[in-house]
Amino acid sequence: MGKQKNRNTKIELSDVLTYFIDHQQVSIPEIAKQMDFSVPTITKMIHKLINKNYIYSIGKQEQGEGRPPTLYTINPEVGYFIGIDIKHNYIRIGLIDFSGNIKKIENISYNIENTEESLDELCSLILKFIKDSQINSTLIISIQINISGRVNPALGVSHTMFSFLEDPISEVLEYKLGHPVTIENDTRSMLYGEIYKGGIKDETNVIYINLGWGLGSAIMINGQIVKGKSGFSGELGHFYAFENEILCHCGKRGCLETEVSGAALYRMCIEEIRKGKQSILSDKVLNHIEDFKLEDIINAINKEDVLCIEFIEQIAIKLGKQIANLINLLNPELIVIGGALAKTGDYLLLPLKLTLKKYTLNVVNKDSTIILSNLKDEAGIIGACYLARYNFLKDFKE
Repeated sequence: MGKQKNRNTKIELSDVLTYFIDHQQVSIPEIAKQMDFSVPTITKMIHKLINKNYIYSIGKQEQGEGRPPTLYTINPEVGYFIGIDIKHNYIRIGLIDFSGNIKKIENISYNIENTEESLDELCSLILKFIKDSQINSTLIISIQINISGRVNPALGVSHTMFSFLEDPISEVLEYKLGHPVTIENDTRSMLYGEIYKGGIKDETNVIYINLGWGLGSAIMINGQIVKGKSGFSGELGHFYAFENEILCHCGKRGCLETEVSGAALYRMCIEEIRKGKQSILSDKVLNHIEDFKLEDIINAINKEDVLCIEFIEQIAIKLGKQIANLINLLNPELIVIGGALAKTGDYLLLPLKLTLKKYTLNVVNKDSTIILSNLKDEAGIIGACYLARYNFLKDFKE
């Protein structure tokens, strides 16, 4: 008797479509073999996808002997996905085709506020991006938006931004933009970006640290990304860590984020320079503060500014103590440091590694590798674009 097929398992059209996305050019016998279903079953699925214009034939596969099978491939122009990553003072918008090719990424100045006007401005910027992209807007399948803070992606609700809305933000945006919209916590989306295009390969136990203007984390355990009951997991920045009486934007005091974040670095730099400390940024801070940005400090660090290097080392040590706790608790195999401050490279990484060695259990520490994200703060927009496609495929029906 031949090999028993998956009689008790139903194959979904989305499974075959996802296989094409992952493998590009394939034949029916190859898919049937790899997915362990009969050739007639796969042939039926292929015809459905052809009729829906998701795939098409590219001719016969050249081989040495026997009848050459027909090759099929994904149609990249059957639809497009848009990702939006909301940052501190700008948004990054990206566009990918159905195959996952990045067609366009654009940074646009935008200061998010918890107001109706700010929401309308965001919608206007997104609609302008779509218009400027010169694609048929009817081919936009879905839009994914990254929002910082407490986000419930299942309900489409943000408890941090645009919290004045009575309806879920995803529904409001879908009405205003005219396309399906999903939302996700920004750091969790960055972890997805690392999985799709970054430094995560075969690892299944991962901690991702988003060290940007704020501080967040995302966790993968045994290959599953942890969201928690309502999607609020990963709020590392709001661990109680200091008796500093600095008011966090969450309304509480002593949060880790008040001393470990881009905002903290920005504040420290201004305070110390105004006290008389010398830096290559002194003139801008003292005389042109309106033009002073976090990126200026990152550039100063990479130009070996002693004062700014001192600040990033302080942040690395404080962050390292908390990551050490997570390593001892979760025993991850990989820790990825991303976000804007990851662009400071070894100035951040080296003191961080020394701190981890000091505060983690030796036997646990040996299991963990810590790296800087090769995507830096690009992980969010990549994650958003691919999440838009993932969410579509997850709910794809015949």
